[in-house]
Amino acid sequence: MQQSTDTNQAIESIDRMIDEVADARESECELLREHLESARTSRLGEMTDEYQLALHLAMEVTGCITDPQRRRRVEEALRALIAEKGRA
Repeated sequence: MQQSTDTNQAIESIDRMIDEVADARESECELLREHLESARTSRLGEMTDEYQLALHLAMEVTGCITDPQRRRRVEEALRALIAEKGRA
């Protein structure tokens, strides 16, 4: 049950980040969106290594987010998900 709850929370967090970068003002963030979608798919498929890789790759390209507050929110969410590695 806990793993299901953790997975649901991770998916919700990833979905919020996808919404953040789906904003038209962040049109240069297609690669970030692809990494987030990959992380989502990997988490649902319980592919832990692929999930962590996608999160790290997403973190590397957050510079595409032009709005500083939006970038901070996405980076904080990514850090939190990466930190959950031992619990995923």
